[in-house]
Amino acid sequence: MELVPSPKELRTAARACVVLAYAAGLAGVAAGTLVLRDGDLAFAIILWTITFAVGASLMGVAVVIRAVAGLATQVTRLESDVRVLLGDRARDGWTGAPEPDRDPGRWLGH
Repeated sequence: MELVPSPKELRTAARACVVLAYAAGLAGVAAGTLVLRDGDLAFAIILWTITFAVGASLMGVAVVIRAVAGLATQVTRLESDVRVLLGDRARDGWTGAPEPDRDPGRWLGH
């Protein structure tokens, strides 16, 4: 069975992506500036473009990871609520059979 990351771990991974995006941006600016100093404008622009694309994609990945973490949190809360409701029903003696007034077949005339 595969390990499913918790929402906390997902948020940590998103923060790591943001840090890597900023690091890629800083490295790209520094490297592009050094290349520009040597007089190679075309290579500096290519380097800046590539590092911008890497940083932007890492930021996008961070947004997606945060969205998945939010969904995982909501599913965990919903799962907890369902457990509580099932516990309440079991305590009240619910058998799982539909109540006569809530039977969909009755509504359809069956």
